[in-house]
Amino acid sequence: MSTQHITNGDCAADKLRQFLTDPVSITADVLHDGPAPHVDLDTWHTLRAKSLEPAGGDRDAFEERRRGFAAWDRAIVESTQHDEVVLWFEHDLFDQLALIRTLDLLASAVVSGSSRTTSGLTRTRVSLICIDRFPGVDRFIGLGQLTPQQLASLVDTRQPVTDEQYATATKAWNTFRAPDPSELVEFVRRIGLKADTALPFLRDALKRFLEEYPSTANGLSRTADAALSELEAGPRSGLDLFMATQAHEERPFMGDWGFYDLVHQLANARVPLVTIAPPEAQPNSTTHPDRLRAHIITITDAGRDVVAGRKDAVALNGLDVWRGGVHLVAAGGDDRSPWRWDARRETLV
Repeated sequence: MSTQHITNGDCAADKLRQFLTDPVSITADVLHDGPAPHVDLDTWHTLRAKSLEPAGGDRDAFEERRRGFAAWDRAIVESTQHDEVVLWFEHDLFDQLALIRTLDLLASAVVSGSSRTTSGLTRTRVSLICIDRFPGVDRFIGLGQLTPQQLASLVDTRQPVTDEQYATATKAWNTFRAPDPSELVEFVRRIGLKADTALPFLRDALKRFLEEYPSTANGLSRTADAALSELEAGPRSGLDLFMATQAHEERPFMGDWGFYDLVHQLANARVPLVTIAPPEAQPNSTTHPDRLRAHIITITDAGRDVVAGRKDAVALNGLDVWRGGVHLVAAGGDDRSPWRWDARRETLV
């Protein structure tokens, strides 16, 4: 019997390979960041690769990223050639988006008109291991946190993926990519009403995604607001700031590189909300975000005004970001944004 294992990144994969004899592949696209519209796979790989391209990025690096995204997807689709596929994921936003996209790709790989089993596929058994805690671990963050021995104890807990789970994943993935986020808001509301949803961690993960929209209070995403709030007490190193913000996350989902990219954006805005010292750490075509670990981040007066709600980040600096399939664009000078997160009502307005 041949088995293919798919998980969320190199850290977990390397540990799985220490005790598994079957092949292990990864899918690790940061889907909560950058464009995620409804497009064909070739266009998808190009869009995702271009979204990671720094100023002055070279063609070879772009092609390497594009080929990497395509290889991850090809491994998912071709895994249906095995007798079993085992999916290893966890409860946070990063993983839940990867999970619903993986399930959607697997469902799409089914030959049209073929008979379906309870796993949703003709021949391949697809099983899922997806956890939000582990015995003896005080604060479970992710699979990569566990030892190979701890991961090995999860193998026999895997459960067959059901038709309901496939359907929920496909619906969620389609609404995530929709150009109008009201579909996603309604989806989150409806699955929140279910006592036993097919994918139990999906609702909270998608709600956390919606909190990355500009807030009605000050135009900041929840992550940006958390970073500025931490800096009100005084300057912090990049690493210290990252660790402090993650300590307040119920389900940490962001890597340090993505966080440092956000800090760069705050520092490089038309009206900077933070400064980075020494000055050479400011973003350019050769600066690697990893360098921010040892640099000092300080909130500006404008940043203090924004985090206090006296000024609005969108009004100061405009907006040009993607949230799933939604492209949020607003010119600076006013506080209008196509959509905002209302934390009190827990919805987009």
